[in-house]
Amino acid sequence: MSRRLQENIVALCLLAFFIAVLVASLGYGPRARLVPVPIAVLGIVLVAFQFAWQNLRAADTLNIDLLEVLARRGHNPDVAVAEPEPPVASPPRADSRRMAIAFGMVALFVAITLAIGPIPTIFLFTGAYLFLSGHFRLGKAVLWAAVFTAASYLVFVQVLQLQLYNGYLTPVAEFLRRLTHSG
Repeated sequence: MSRRLQENIVALCLLAFFIAVLVASLGYGPRARLVPVPIAVLGIVLVAFQFAWQNLRAADTLNIDLLEVLARRGHNPDVAVAEPEPPVASPPRADSRRMAIAFGMVALFVAITLAIGPIPTIFLFTGAYLFLSGHFRLGKAVLWAAVFTAASYLVFVQVLQLQLYNGYLTPVAEFLRRLTHSG
């Protein structure tokens, strides 16, 4: 099987997938179509361009070795290039520790989202990430977290009019508020 035929099969499978998503999403309500229809249409257009590009060009121009392209970037033929050293593998213990931290962060994110809802969680995690990763100082991290949270709120609550989950602590806070105002 030729490489062009393999690429055409993959492109046609992707095209069939995006057409199926488009057809299935047309049966949804108007608000439910806001995401899948544009994504499916964009996917269909991009796959059509890819399909046309790979079939209208000569077969020799399609064979690109990505490693060769990346290695030639900035390559000067007059200068000898030393062989790159093989990457040093990190110890498995460090990888498993990093993986455990990543899973812990995801679990913490889910737990906080369930407790207080997505909008406050977005603010907390974005601000904490920007500050703890060293991208910004505390003030700038809080500012960017507030901007990102406001943008998320506007998109999901105002524009898409989604009813967000408030968290299981919301009824407790409401009960405490009523309790303090009733006495």
